[in-house]
Amino acid sequence: MAHLGVVKMHTTSGAPRFHVEIALHIASAVSYLHDQCNLRVLHRDIKPSNILLDDDNNAYLSDFGLCKILATSETHATTRVAGTYGYIAPKYVLIGLVSNKTDVCSYGVVLLELMSDKSALDPSFYLHDDGFNIISWACMMLNHMTKDVFTTDLWNSGPKNKLVKMLHVAVLCTVEAVGARPSMMQVVQWLKQIQPPSG
Repeated sequence: MAHLGVVKMHTTSGAPRFHVEIALHIASAVSYLHDQCNLRVLHRDIKPSNILLDDDNNAYLSDFGLCKILATSETHATTRVAGTYGYIAPKYVLIGLVSNKTDVCSYGVVLLELMSDKSALDPSFYLHDDGFNIISWACMMLNHMTKDVFTTDLWNSGPKNKLVKMLHVAVLCTVEAVGARPSMMQVVQWLKQIQPPSG
């Protein structure tokens, strides 16, 4: 298996499907942890190097060393901040409040990376203000030059309307207002609607 972080997204005729399927596999795994386990599991370190791809490009979430277990009745916990800079939700960094929406934000960052082939703290962002990252960049591009968020090969292989919908999902996952972020179950439903037909 290879880490998502080291797999180059080579273009094929099925490139958009490839990207959506990886996004859907990851979203389904996180949704399972949040909504289907007997105890709620918060991963707290969703990033490309913790996502494995098998030979058939099935994505698997790995490395549960920083996970936080909550009772099903608990919605959040105050805890020591854990995770990887660039993927950690801002409110979690500020006050140490972790919830399923913390993982949603990290997932959104990974989704932005998957589409753009940029890292969360890409060196090209250093030209901007302090604190500028892939989230700031995607929001700026969404308002002005949407197609530039995507790799050229991915954008050219379309369908563009589905790619833009996927970008909107990623941006919604990373909004600063925690309550405005979707659940991972909602993300899974949206990605299933976006997924191009096979064949």
